[in-house]
Amino acid sequence: MENNKSKAVMIAEFKISDAMEEITCATRKVLMDYMMEMYYISFSKIVAYLGIKSNEAQELLSNLDEKMKQKVIDDATGFKKNDKMVIDEVEHILSASGMDFTKEYKTINKFLLQTSQDFAERKINQFRETTPIFQQKLNDSFFSFNDILILEDRTIQRILQEVDMQMLAKALKGSKPKIQTKIFRNMSRRTANMLKEDMKCMGPIRLTDVDKSRKEIVKIILCLEDTGEIVICRKIRISDIFVD
Repeated sequence: MENNKSKAVMIAEFKISDAMEEITCATRKVLMDYMMEMYYISFSKIVAYLGIKSNEAQELLSNLDEKMKQKVIDDATGFKKNDKMVIDEVEHILSASGMDFTKEYKTINKFLLQTSQDFAERKINQFRETTPIFQQKLNDSFFSFNDILILEDRTIQRILQEVDMQMLAKALKGSKPKIQTKIFRNMSRRTANMLKEDMKCMGPIRLTDVDKSRKEIVKIILCLEDTGEIVICRKIRISDIFVD
């Protein structure tokens, strides 16, 4: 009788464990299948960014069944690490996690300008190749809209020949008074008054539009520096390390 009871207990324990294991495994599989079906394109972009043969990518792929694994690999092979859609995906994920690396880029700016031209170009090119994310932050480390204050008046005048006034009006909204003064000072009185009136009539403007206009103006400045039409007094030539 005791033996029968012991056997019954063993069967019960086995059945319970088996049922629990089935629930656990089935749940995990359904969730994995769901996530992969819904987000396998994003997954593929991440694998492409990490590099299919990298340890990190291989670890991620090891959790997939063979069919899904091959599907991800096939899609990832179609992407390049520097593809805009891949970069956008990775930046979105990192930004959503609260990472922006502002402190690190400030450190790069502070110390890289104290190094040699050769070291700066080599490190920046290597960094762009291995970690092509948040490149705008890297570009801003070397020249931002606020750095207009370091430019000579004749340089400002040349830049203004290439800048659309509506774009400039947006860029100057909320900017430092010193920047506005410097810009107005390098215009004719009539043009400066027209620009001030445009800014006044424009009313409130979205920060994203302001930021976009400022980036466009910075791009114009860097292009002019690249062609040698203007000179920016920095130890490192900006055009050597700037890319779109």
